[in-house]
Amino acid sequence: MVFQIYRVVHILFTGAVTIFISTFIASGGIAENYTDNPFPNPQGLLPILVWGIGCVLSFIKKTIIVGLIISLLPTLFFLVLFYI
Repeated sequence: MVFQIYRVVHILFTGAVTIFISTFIASGGIAENYTDNPFPNPQGLLPILVWGIGCVLSFIKKTIIVGLIISLLPTLFFLVLFYI
């Protein structure tokens, strides 16, 4: 029961961080979007895809641990990116 609660909290936290930072990076940051395109840097949205794959895998019984690790990768990437 505790693991199921952890899994949901993990998915919600990593999802919020990943979606917020990915859309910020894809939109060009602060005042860098000179075009009418809302996402001039669409490859910045790829971490959302990686998080989504991990999220789906975390709800399949055989791949729960692998899914949680994959869904954590974008958040770790952003932490390392901002640390450097």
